[in-house]
Amino acid sequence: MKKIAILLLLLVVGIFVSCEKDDKPPKVFSISGKAQKGPFVTGTSVTLNELNSGLGQTGKSFTTSIGSDDGSFRLSNIELNSDFALLTANGFYFSEIYGELSAATLSLQAITDLSGKELVNINVLTHLIKGRIESLVSAGLSFQEANDQAKFEFLAFLGVAESVETDFDNFDISVNEDINAVLLSFSIMLQRHTIIWNDKPALTAELTQLLSRLASEFATDGSITDRALIDTLLFNISQLNLIDIRKNVENRYADLDQSVAIPNFEKYIARFQGEYSEYLYADFYYPENASPDPATAPGGIIPNILNPAVTIYQAAPYSVAAITPLNKTLKIRVIGSNISIGGPICGWELVNEYPNGFTLNSQRQNVIMSMLMHLEYGGGNATIEYYENNTETPTFTKQISWE
Repeated sequence: MKKIAILLLLLVVGIFVSCEKDDKPPKVFSISGKAQKGPFVTGTSVTLNELNSGLGQTGKSFTTSIGSDDGSFRLSNIELNSDFALLTANGFYFSEIYGELSAATLSLQAITDLSGKELVNINVLTHLIKGRIESLVSAGLSFQEANDQAKFEFLAFLGVAESVETDFDNFDISVNEDINAVLLSFSIMLQRHTIIWNDKPALTAELTQLLSRLASEFATDGSITDRALIDTLLFNISQLNLIDIRKNVENRYADLDQSVAIPNFEKYIARFQGEYSEYLYADFYYPENASPDPATAPGGIIPNILNPAVTIYQAAPYSVAAITPLNKTLKIRVIGSNISIGGPICGWELVNEYPNGFTLNSQRQNVIMSMLMHLEYGGGNATIEYYENNTETPTFTKQISWE
């Protein structure tokens, strides 16, 4: 009888404690943010899943959708029993590389501590460190310790040595600060540029696959050493047109009636190249021969009109090829008539000044830039001016002639 009384007492105490725990009022949160690769567009779905202290899902979730083409979303007055949450954005995004919307949807995630926080952005950096944070929390670290360590480790992989206090879920590509330049640079190097139209539909699938492989390796020990993954990023960089990308992003926000200053993402792309490229050019280089289309026809080698040693030519096609060192710029002015251009333009920004020639501005560093030009029949003379590293007057000039 005494044992039964004790069991009944324990049962009553247990029910009381359980009820007291269940009666603990939930916290109310209101958060806003932006989902960005480039900006996700109107109609993108955003889901918030509540997480427990071990970052497991509790089953409670909330959904909203992006209502502006700048990627902005808001979740208001949601009730959670935990401070931890997983946010997922799934939708189409603006491609900084092509200046157009993606052909397929992309899913990005951010894992966050909502305590004292009203802003949570979702981007490729938050997505990539998610698995690493989960791994570190499973190993016994607090969420903040895990987040700080994952952030430090990934910035080290990107070659960013500066101390960064801001969490990745506060980064925003439309704000002119160094931390946001890091985000934009990484976002850009994840996706390749192609001039082959049939390749475009597969680009978002490639991006998803690359993100998954990078995140998987990084989650294990906070490093990425797979040379194939690093080489993929370097190859993507080698195909980028940085001037065009900057214009694409600026024009996108202008179309949205937003005046923004895009941060200096170019320097962080150069830093990644400096960290991992097998060969770095120390000076400007003008090869004797080069393919005018190194992307799709690397074996089509013809004489390079920019080779400083040659000034006498025949009427024929020529490449216009150069390599610019990291953190340097190059402008080429070709002044003359009876000259034509055609075919793909690889790495140059072309300003056509027909019939008096053209100007080229470098868009790539440490990789070959090239295009095709013709010295037309009938002969002629022209001046080629070389402006190395943004000089106001030509670094040197050469006069050419042809018959």
